[in-house]
Amino acid sequence: MDYEVFEDVSDESGAELILGRSSWENGADTSLKYAWRDKNGKRARGGELPNSALRQAARFAARERYLPRDEVAGLAKDLVDILASTE
Repeated sequence: MDYEVFEDVSDESGAELILGRSSWENGADTSLKYAWRDKNGKRARGGELPNSALRQAARFAARERYLPRDEVAGLAKDLVDILASTE
């Protein structure tokens, strides 16, 4: 994955969320990656999800109750706030 931007995961685990060019199809798609630090402090390999699947993944997790109701409400509020601030 070619990293474009990242941020620390808010649970203070030392993990990061990374956005960038995917590791498949010669980087023709963009993706989100979850990565953690290994015992030497280096970024370890994490799971990667194409951005085109993020919306479905969030709906799926919410529908199957893998995301608690308050997390779904918080996500909805965050997205509305982001949309409002970009107009």
